[in-house]
Amino acid sequence: MFTKILVGYDGSKGGKAALQRAAVMAKQSGAQLTALWVREPLSRYTDLPGEPEGEADAADEYFRERQREVADVAAQHGITIRCETRHGHPAKIIVNFAKEGGYDLIVVGHSDHSELWGRLLGDTTDRISDHAHCSVLIVKS
Repeated sequence: MFTKILVGYDGSKGGKAALQRAAVMAKQSGAQLTALWVREPLSRYTDLPGEPEGEADAADEYFRERQREVADVAAQHGITIRCETRHGHPAKIIVNFAKEGGYDLIVVGHSDHSELWGRLLGDTTDRISDHAHCSVLIVKS
């Protein structure tokens, strides 16, 4: 069974389903569980002074809200869930974080994009499943 589970968590409907599934699996198997939120880089250029700082503050508050949601799920299942945030491209960060941390399962939610949209552009979930060194569970909500 899995011993270290990483769940990509962004607060979306798919992310919430993935977090719940990962929590159940972690409880059943006694695995360590980490929720990772990846913040995409902010634009370097802006016309308004103070805009980057405002964006960073809003992102920090968004992460604190995700932390509260993760804590609620942990309490609901009687487990501990570590919560982390990183900056960069979500798929690349999640895959690298999992590899460097020795995770043996990545759990992600299925996006709500249409099949055509995903086929044309590719989405984070597809990229993670293509490049991960370990098993990937894609949870549909």
